[in-house]
Amino acid sequence: MALKIVVRATALLLGMLPCVGWAEMIWGANGHPFTAYSGLSYAEQIEQLHELGGTSYRVDVTSLDQRDKLRFLLETARERRIDILPILIPPVRLKSSTAEQLRTQSAAFAEAFARAFPDVEIWELGNELENYAIIQPCEMRDDGTQYPCEWGPAAGVGPGEYFTPRYLKVAAVLRGLSEGIAAANPKARRAIGTAGWGHLGFFERLAKDHIAWEITVWHMYEYKDDTPFRTLARYGKPIWVTEFNHSQGSHKDGKEGQAAGLSAMMRRLVELNKAYDVEATFIYELFDEPYWAPSFEASMGVVSMVKGSGGQWTVGPQKPAFAAAQEVIRQTRPSGR
Repeated sequence: MALKIVVRATALLLGMLPCVGWAEMIWGANGHPFTAYSGLSYAEQIEQLHELGGTSYRVDVTSLDQRDKLRFLLETARERRIDILPILIPPVRLKSSTAEQLRTQSAAFAEAFARAFPDVEIWELGNELENYAIIQPCEMRDDGTQYPCEWGPAAGVGPGEYFTPRYLKVAAVLRGLSEGIAAANPKARRAIGTAGWGHLGFFERLAKDHIAWEITVWHMYEYKDDTPFRTLARYGKPIWVTEFNHSQGSHKDGKEGQAAGLSAMMRRLVELNKAYDVEATFIYELFDEPYWAPSFEASMGVVSMVKGSGGQWTVGPQKPAFAAAQEVIRQTRPSGR
C-alpha cells in the first residue's frame, strides 16, 4: 500500500496521471456543426476532435429539419469511431405556451429523433433550461414570502430557489423529452442536468416530480470543492460533465493561461472520475467562435478559426490548450498512448 501511494504521488509530481485503478473516462468536445461556422466541413470538425484524442462530439439539435444533417454527421463520425451526443433543444416558446403544450411538443420532437436514429444510445435533453426558472428579485416563493427585491437572482442551490410557475414549464419540456425518447427507444439513456454554478436544487425538484433520466449532467467552469459531485452522486446515476473549460477560455488569461487552466481542470476531473463516477467530460468547446467578439464566447475553443478569402470560416491554428488537453487525454488512456 505504501509503495502504491509513493508511486502515485511521484507520478502526480511529474505531471503524469496514473492509469491503473481509474475507470477509463470518455473525453469529448462541444461543437455547433448545424448552426455555426459555415465553411467547416463535418469531416474537418471530426478530424480535429480525433487528433485531440476525443471520442465523442456533443452537438445541439434545434429543429426537425436537422435530421438529414445529423445523419450525415453520424456517418462522418463513424468513420473515425467518434460518437455523437445530440442535445435535443425543441423549438418551443416557454413564455407563451402552456405546460401541457410544452410537454406534448417536446415529446413529439424527441420521439421523431429517437425513431429516426435508433442506433443513438444516449440523448441529452435540453441545455441549461433551469436558468429560465431561477427565482428573480421581488418574486414570490412557494411559502408565500417574497424573495428580497434588493438581492440578485437566486443561486439555485435549494429547491425553493426556483419560481414555480416557470419551473413547471421547464419541467414539462424535460418530461416531454424524456417520454418521447422512451416511447421510441426504451433502451436509450437520457441525460438531464443544469448549468452548474450551484444549481443543485433543480435535480431535487425533478426527482420529486418523477421525471426520468439515466445520466446526471453538470457543467463546470470553475472548481471550488467536491460538494456538487457529492450531491449529484446521491441520485445513483453516472455523472457527465458535458461542458467544462478554463473560465472564459483564452479571453481573460490569454492562450497560455487557458492551456494551464484547462489542463488543471482535466486533472481534477480524473480525480473526480474515481470518487463520484464521473463517466464522461466534454470540453466547451472545440472551435473558437470569433463572430461573438468582444464577448468571451469568442475565445472558448481549443482550435482557432479564420475567415477565408470567400468569407467562409476555415480551420485555424490549434491553440496551446489543444496540446495541453491532448496530453492529459493521452496520459489517461490505459495504454498511455
